[in-house]
Amino acid sequence: MPINRLAMLALCAALPLVAAPVAAADLYAAIAFSPSTGKSGASWNFGSGAEASSEAVLQCAVDDCASVTVFGQCGALAVGDGYGMGFAANLSTTVANAEALANCNGFTTNCEITLSLCNEGA
Repeated sequence: MPINRLAMLALCAALPLVAAPVAAADLYAAIAFSPSTGKSGASWNFGSGAEASSEAVLQCAVDDCASVTVFGQCGALAVGDGYGMGFAANLSTTVANAEALANCNGFTTNCEITLSLCNEGA
């Protein structure tokens, strides 16, 4: 039985809509950082930015930890010499990692990615 090409094209066009992952639009993640120790904390899949930020600071567990970024998709933290750091948020970890490294390298040397994460569904 021959396949109707128009029907096949319509089916193929609809597949990405059906198979798409759950959007992370309503999820928040955060990264916290301590400039005195270089320690960090992270959280993801929270219902608000404030909750994500609070949990990241709690996970960092150092008095001077502060939330450095809150995001809806993916984020990264790079840390280098003297606890200089850079962070970024983007739609993918690949881009967030590259941007975090570039930001870190603007402040210090020997930067490395220490945290890289996405919300579920991102």
